[in-house]
Amino acid sequence: LLLRHADAIPTLISLLSSPNREVYEQSMWILGSIAAGDSTGSTVNGGSGSSSTSSDSGRDKSVAARDVILAAGVTKQLLRCLESHPGDLSLQRIGSWTLSNLVEGIFQQSSHAKSGPKSSEYSSSDEIEMHIVLPVLKRLLRMADAEVLSYTCWTLSHLCDGPSSHISAVVTSRDQKVTRGGLVPRLVELLGHGSWRVTKPALRTIGNIVCAECSDDANQTSTVPTDYTEVILDCNAVPKLKELVTHSNREIQKEACWTLSNIAAGTVGQIQAVIDSGAIPPLVKLVSNKGTDQEVRSEACWVVLNATSCGSDSQIEVLVDEGCVSVLGVLLGEASMVMMALEGLERVLQVEEAREASRREAADSDDTECTPTLVSASLIEKALDKHNSTAVTKRASRIWKQHFVSCALCHKSFSKHRRDATFCEECKCYVCSHCDCQIYHLSYQEELWAATEEQTEAKKNAKKSKKAKKKEKQKQKKAKQHEQPQVQFAESTPSETSHSVDKGGSRMPSRSSTVNYSDDSIGENSPPNEDQKPLFVRAAAVEDEDARKSRERSSPISSDVDEDQEEDHADQNVEQQQPPVDFVLYLQQTGSIIALAKLMDALEYGEGFEGDEFDDAELQMLRQHKVLSDLAL
Repeated sequence: LLLRHADAIPTLISLLSSPNREVYEQSMWILGSIAAGDSTGSTVNGGSGSSSTSSDSGRDKSVAARDVILAAGVTKQLLRCLESHPGDLSLQRIGSWTLSNLVEGIFQQSSHAKSGPKSSEYSSSDEIEMHIVLPVLKRLLRMADAEVLSYTCWTLSHLCDGPSSHISAVVTSRDQKVTRGGLVPRLVELLGHGSWRVTKPALRTIGNIVCAECSDDANQTSTVPTDYTEVILDCNAVPKLKELVTHSNREIQKEACWTLSNIAAGTVGQIQAVIDSGAIPPLVKLVSNKGTDQEVRSEACWVVLNATSCGSDSQIEVLVDEGCVSVLGVLLGEASMVMMALEGLERVLQVEEAREASRREAADSDDTECTPTLVSASLIEKALDKHNSTAVTKRASRIWKQHFVSCALCHKSFSKHRRDATFCEECKCYVCSHCDCQIYHLSYQEELWAATEEQTEAKKNAKKSKKAKKKEKQKQKKAKQHEQPQVQFAESTPSETSHSVDKGGSRMPSRSSTVNYSDDSIGENSPPNEDQKPLFVRAAAVEDEDARKSRERSSPISSDVDEDQEEDHADQNVEQQQPPVDFVLYLQQTGSIIALAKLMDALEYGEGFEGDEFDDAELQMLRQHKVLSDLAL
């Protein structure tokens, strides 16, 4: 409503020079409210339309009102009023607030306006004269009031979001006696202020200075630095930023990580300043913590990404030791960050390759020294598995083929540039140090075959000799058994020839004498003597034993044939009891054609499965295949 009257704004500006304290204070407050858009937004919109439309419309109207106020020359009158009453704390608060509203977003608006067809038209940013504003801001920045400090720092952050000449004016001092860095030392000091309302705008100002680029128009004198980030480092701001990474306010955490990421995107010396400050471990902890805010986590990841992409080889090794590879691994799971993460991992792998090459070339290198792998192949494989993007797949595949190999035996991945895996010329493949491919070499198989044949032949001869000795012992045992009854009968004859005496004292004839009796001496009517019955029975038994013994002596080969038939019959029963064997699976498990040949010979010729022919591993596999039972062993 006030803007509809052409004299309203000039009148309010003129009241800033009123001798009445209440008048110039209220006038300053009204101008600040108009610039902020508080009154116009609530009066003009009236709540009609959607919320987003109302917000955009109110913002446009406040920008228009601010331009009108600046065009009317409010800056000089406002600064003069503040300088005239430096002890009035209430006025200083209102004045710093009004200044912040007047310059907020002014340079973003002017940059958009200059890109259009009317770039030569008037811009409200032309009304900001840094040589007039900075002395007042410097004085306000030295005050102890937190509210004044907060608004003053916001004003500086908006000014440093503008052209390079404004930033140059903030970071330099015309007076050589003043501390180098302009207002930066005081801003760094305010990073440790007790109120987050002061810390946040001070941090934003430093962040805008770091991400700005020094242009030629700002470098008019030799005192202007060529890199504004160096001014921040000279003022020892990085340790303060490291402390803010763990601040309780998420906005301050985010701003601190954002500023550190811009510093890490600079030179090697600037990256070293970040490393020396000890900021990397808390950043890695932030990323690893699942409870970290997503925006804070993203900015923390950018610090690691920039450091690994721009750092030197020695710096990257330090970053790896402090856990930066795990941060890159986390980023592989995010579609928007996977390409940057692959770039960082590739840079780390290049450092590892150069390190291993220099170690091999060094004359005094220790071959037994084992250093840990910087990047595991599983990280690259993770990108291949989790993303369907063609660009990601090509990039990850190229990195894997360039830096990793797969063992042909255990199928594990190893670094190509280390000694964990070597290329076998005979097998034409890579084999790791934990696997042995010599058993597949032709020379090894020939030597093993020759040695196995010798052992097999020796065992066969030993087995034949053993069987022959066993048969000879059995024959000797049977011969002794056949000869034993005759010896006993011959020994019993003298005892039986002794005479016996009956009850009446008369002598009875012996049993041996009855044998010599002729058939005629025994009468047909005489009954046989009872004592002669055992003699005939024993004689029959002796006769049967002699007949059997004579038969065995007449055909000694028949008994051996029977024994061989019994052994063959037993072997057939064993073969029938053996289950079918998967020879292909057995060959895959043993990895030796010799072991397969031994198994086939044992099954074919029935040579048995003695422990001296098969080693423990082969016997264990035979048990698994159920070829052997506990009885067979």
